[in-house]
Amino acid sequence: MKGKVVLITGGTSGIGRACAVVFGRAGAQVVVTGRDQAKLTETAQELTQLGIQHRIVRADVGVEADSERAVADTVAAFGRLDVLINNAGISMRALFQDADLDVIRRLMQTNFFGTVYTTKFALPHILAAKGSIVGISSIAGYRGLPGRTGYSASKFAMQGFLEALRTELLPQGVHVLVACP
Repeated sequence: MKGKVVLITGGTSGIGRACAVVFGRAGAQVVVTGRDQAKLTETAQELTQLGIQHRIVRADVGVEADSERAVADTVAAFGRLDVLINNAGISMRALFQDADLDVIRRLMQTNFFGTVYTTKFALPHILAAKGSIVGISSIAGYRGLPGRTGYSASKFAMQGFLEALRTELLPQGVHVLVACP
């Protein structure tokens, strides 16, 4: 990973933050996005302490312009983009009959459209690098789970998008991975 540039959406906690540390320790230059400035600052401090070359970008991937800016900032800072990790996501737990439709819309906007937006803007750079696109999903994207209707739908959509994209991009040397921890 030495010399590679990795953009991680939702990189201020959990899997995203762990990815930032692991890729950074492996020699990658890391860009982390998140919505919460305090968490971004905390993440930046950790990466600095570890000697990891990084950049933080305050962005909500569910907002198309934020996704475009995150990719543009990455390329402006490091001159390239090799790996995109679509990690940003939100969850919900409610039986469908009790679910708020606005919550389901927000799930789709972040989990599905956030992946679509960021991937769309990153794609020219990933193609040039013959790089990789990763989607952090869930078993809920393979099997609908009770009380997780909106979340499952958003992850099914994300996985379908990335599986189709994998087939489209394989002949061009781009790797697409869906991880379901």
